Amino acid sequence: MTVDRRTFLLGAATGAAVLALTACVGPPKPIPTTAAGTPTPTPGAVPRPNGFIRSNWAADPFSLGSTSYLPTGSAPDAREVLGESVSDRIFFAGEATSTEFPGTLNGAQSSGARAAADVLQAASDGERIGIIGAGLAGAAAAKALVAAGYEVLVFEGRDRVGGRVDAHGPGDWPVVVDLGPSFVRGVDSSTLTDSLAELDVVTVAVDATSRVQLTVASDAVPDNAVGPDALAAAVTWGAMQSRDPSLTASLAGSGGASVDGTADEIGVSPASRVAEYVDRTVVTVLGADAAQLSTWYGLDDVAQGEGGDAFVVGSALPLVTELLDGADVALSTPVREVSVDDDAVRLKMATGESLRVDRVIVTVPLGVLQSDSITFDPPLPFAHRSAIASLGSGAVEKVWLRYDTPFWTEEAAFWSLVVDSPPFSADEASSPAATPTPSPDAADSILIRQWINLMPLTGDAVLIGLIGGSDAVALSELGDDDVREIALASLQPFLPAP
Repeated sequence: MTVDRRTFLLGAATGAAVLALTACVGPPKPIPTTAAGTPTPTPGAVPRPNGFIRSNWAADPFSLGSTSYLPTGSAPDAREVLGESVSDRIFFAGEATSTEFPGTLNGAQSSGARAAADVLQAASDGERIGIIGAGLAGAAAAKALVAAGYEVLVFEGRDRVGGRVDAHGPGDWPVVVDLGPSFVRGVDSSTLTDSLAELDVVTVAVDATSRVQLTVASDAVPDNAVGPDALAAAVTWGAMQSRDPSLTASLAGSGGASVDGTADEIGVSPASRVAEYVDRTVVTVLGADAAQLSTWYGLDDVAQGEGGDAFVVGSALPLVTELLDGADVALSTPVREVSVDDDAVRLKMATGESLRVDRVIVTVPLGVLQSDSITFDPPLPFAHRSAIASLGSGAVEKVWLRYDTPFWTEEAAFWSLVVDSPPFSADEASSPAATPTPSPDAADSILIRQWINLMPLTGDAVLIGLIGGSDAVALSELGDDDVREIALASLQPFLPAP
């Protein structure tokens, strides 16, 4: 059954719940595939995949980024400030407001529960609560408010629920593909894995040491402590400065391996090793280049809880759907204006329609807040506007490739490319921007340097490429064919020796 937006709004305006979640949420969309049959490999070339799909969060108008991070000069209290209510009428949730688990599924879920608890302290019986955004944060808030007996109206700009939890398939794929987060961070610090298990969503503990590093010439790069030691030295050096330096400036200032460009017998310099480690543990986690990231606080977001990580075999979408049960959800209904008076909040939609609620929880991603696509009347307090402006909206993109049989022999779950990188220089860190920006010729030199091999995790011949920061922004500007070719070129070093 299809219920149009106007019917929802008219019904909601009279207090009638007219849009059931089951009418909004159908099965995941079929996933696009490339070609039928087994790819015919070209000698010396990576075979073309049977299936291909990529994310593009940086260009998605309802996301405008993948995650939040702390740029140079910012501080963690910006997240706490953003999570505070405005006149007990406007409340904020989402991973960017989480002080414990920013940038994670854990943080999104806990922030929604926290915002709902704040609403319950302020609300009276019989009130109508609006929620902007049907992602995990909005769904978690909706669950708590519905359980407390409130009428909950959820407005989602997309034609689906989930937000940055974006499930496809399985279709021709052996597992459901999710273009959003694939990991639960710090499994012992969250109930998220238990919640997923109750819905038959499998999570697999990952061994972070199951990793291989290769050069572009396919030479194995032995693991050592150069990267971790250089990062630790950079943090120590940065902590001694009178102003918060970027991570790039701190890597350059601390010297040592970060500025040593001397290549060894396989052509790998210490600086290149450090660059690989920063890319793997920082850039593709936070979505920020080292030149944008705060040395004082930025790396605090990397360590997320205790107990290691778990790979989500499939998607957290069933959890979002379950949490939204009982709420009224309007899809394809972006909110463009939030106006507050003494006793209510007026929400104006992109279509020009309006609806009054007693209170509203805003869960849209940080990039959307920064774009001013939602205006507030009166304007948000200076503290909230400062928090929104001071946080960074990062870019992390994923590329999924499906094969009938693996062309690779590597047994490790995590693959890294160690590419020739110049020594870190303080000059690269001048005038850092909160949003990673690619250089004009960045697309010509992009390689996807981080890969997840699902063979040891799920037994499936599927590879997932991860790319972050300015390279991810540059990738977002390219079409699918170009991204596929970049992915195949990036996998060339992992071809078995003839």
